Amino acid sequence: MIHDRLHFQVTFSAIPEPVPDVWRTIVSVLREERCLPKEFKVSQLAGHPEDLKSEDDLLLATDQILDLIEERQLDAFFVLTNRGSSGVGFNLAHMKEIGQQSVLSCRVGAKATAPGKWNILIAAIANQWGTIGAWQWGSLYNAWQNSTNLKFYEHSFGKLPSGLQTVIEKSVGVLSPDQEIVDTSRNPGRHKKLLVGIYFLPTAEMWLGPHFWQYAKCTKEEVHAADFFLEKRDTPHFLYLKSWPQPFTRPDGEQGRQQQRIWQLLFHEDCEWPPGSGTICEEPMYGPPELMR
Repeated sequence: MIHDRLHFQVTFSAIPEPVPDVWRTIVSVLREERCLPKEFKVSQLAGHPEDLKSEDDLLLATDQILDLIEERQLDAFFVLTNRGSSGVGFNLAHMKEIGQQSVLSCRVGAKATAPGKWNILIAAIANQWGTIGAWQWGSLYNAWQNSTNLKFYEHSFGKLPSGLQTVIEKSVGVLSPDQEIVDTSRNPGRHKKLLVGIYFLPTAEMWLGPHFWQYAKCTKEEVHAADFFLEKRDTPHFLYLKSWPQPFTRPDGEQGRQQQRIWQLLFHEDCEWPPGSGTICEEPMYGPPELMR
C-alpha cells in the first residue's frame, strides 16, 4: 500500500502580516478537519537569532504557540509534532537576504494524522493574503521528478532512463566541488524557480495569486481561454485551476500531456518523457515501482 501523502506550499510576495493570524488559520482548519494535535514542538531556529540562546525545541500547546509568536513578534515559525513517519509540521519562512517573500509549507509523514487534501487551508490562507501562488502534490512523484542526485537516483527511483542527461552544477563556495547532477530541466513534473526560494510547480491543482502573473509568460485571459482544464474558478484573491482529477503520479500518457499543456501555456516551455525523446510517450516508463501500478 502506497502512502503518497499530499504536501503543499503557499508563496507570498511579502511577509503575511499579521503573522499570528497565519497560525490561527492553520489551527482553525486542523480543528475543523479533526486533525489538530494537542501540542507541537516549536523549533528555535525559526524566528529571531537573538531568541535562540541555548533553548531546545519547545513543546507547546497551540494557544501557547500563538502567545510565543505574538510575544516575540516572530515573522517566521517552524512547528511539528515529531520528526518520524507520524509527524506533521508547518514552516513559515521568508527570504530576508533578497526581500520579504515568504513561503508556507508543510511536511507530512506517511502515518501522520493530517488532512488528506489541503484545499481548505490553502484557500483560507490565499483569501487573507496576497499570494504568488499555491500548490499541492504527491510527495513521491514530486521527489522523483525533481531528484538531481545521480548517486542515489537508481537506488531510490529504479532504472535510470536511457536518455537521461547530466549537467555540471558549479560550486557556490570555495570548499565544495562542482557536482554532476541529473538534468531535470524538461521533466513534466519539475519545479521552476521564480525567485530565491520561490518555485512554481505544475500540479493538478493550482491557486494562482495576483502576484503570479508578473512571472508568467501568458495573461490570465489566455488561461481563461484554455480548454484543457477540468475546473477554473476565478475569485478576487486567486485563480483556481484543476487539470487532473487527482494529484499527478506519472509524467507520461495523458497525465504527461496535461503537464505539457501547463508548461506551454503558462511559461511557453515544453517537456518530454522519457528524457531525450522530445515527446510524451503513451505507456508508463521508468519511475518508482509504487507509481507504476
